[in-house]
Amino acid sequence: MKTAPSPSKPALQESSRRTIQTNFKRTKIRESLLVATPTVTVQGCLYLVDFGSGSPQRFHRVNKTKECSCGTAFCQAIEAVRFYLQAGGARAPDQEGMFTCPICGSKTYRDRNWNGKYTKELGWRCMKGGLHHFLQAKTERIKKNFTENPWLIPPAPGFPGIRRDELMTWEECETTTRKVFRETGYDPTA
Repeated sequence: MKTAPSPSKPALQESSRRTIQTNFKRTKIRESLLVATPTVTVQGCLYLVDFGSGSPQRFHRVNKTKECSCGTAFCQAIEAVRFYLQAGGARAPDQEGMFTCPICGSKTYRDRNWNGKYTKELGWRCMKGGLHHFLQAKTERIKKNFTENPWLIPPAPGFPGIRRDELMTWEECETTTRKVFRETGYDPTA
């Protein structure tokens, strides 16, 4: 049983080589077409754009305000979403997280620059008051939490905890040490 063309038939070898090259070129063209046409799907309130495994950054997330997760102003993912919607693709639902401003009651919009790194709270700006209203609302929330939680270090098993009112200021520490110095006769300058 022979698996390759025999060397006695060079014409058959040449045609076989051309067929393999043509098939290889066709698969390369198909792969490049697959990479060139991104796939757009709805993921939550965002559009997920998949550029394929050949792309340096495969997945992009585009929101309804035409902002891409990569941060590029004129990203190809934004254009892909536009073509997707023009072709009759499903629209992403509106984001329910946006609310009215607690200070003035007007509409708010997202501001990713003010997202809480540790608190995981979303940053926003007010249509009327802008960033000032966001910071004012955050300050009020911090003041409220500060008064509701008096513990600097909360109690744990075997540890009574430390309350904020138990701490001394540097002025109080200085008056206490002066009092001790006078009572004992200790002079730190001597």
